Amino acid sequence: MSPSLAQLLLEFCHWCNGSFFGHGIRDSVWLFPFVEIFHLLALGVLGGLVLLLNLRLLGLRFAGTPAAVLWGEVRPWLIGALLVMLASGFLLFSTEAVKMYGNWAFQLKMLLLALAVLFTFTIHRRVLRADPARLPPLVRWASALLCLGLWSGVGLAGRALGYVTTSVGSVS
Repeated sequence: MSPSLAQLLLEFCHWCNGSFFGHGIRDSVWLFPFVEIFHLLALGVLGGLVLLLNLRLLGLRFAGTPAAVLWGEVRPWLIGALLVMLASGFLLFSTEAVKMYGNWAFQLKMLLLALAVLFTFTIHRRVLRADPARLPPLVRWASALLCLGLWSGVGLAGRALGYVTTSVGSVS
């Protein structure tokens, strides 16, 4: 009988907990806060860029700059912030991976993160790069609001992690 996805994920979480990263960060007094600083700084940069792009799509700011030009200018920063956030997030996750496995806030955050990244770099990117004369305002607004909602959900679910407790024994 082949293992289920849930079993594979739990095994991965156990591996993360026992990994060099998990032990090293968990056993250090200063390493967890140091990694978390990078995670939060990347979150701030990413959040600011997402807000900037969507304010342009909504027509509330930066009217003199086409959305496609703005996208081209901020895309490298957006990708860089996302990579730093993902790398630092993995390091933070590795310190309590089994605990996070059973945490509904973490599960929601990961789902919203996957949807936000997928949406941002597919549909939303197309809307940002489209000729505004050929794109109905409703499409721009819907794309902007959905993008803002997804990324806000990632942040709010991440914030909820500190308030949702999971019994490690209930996951093993």
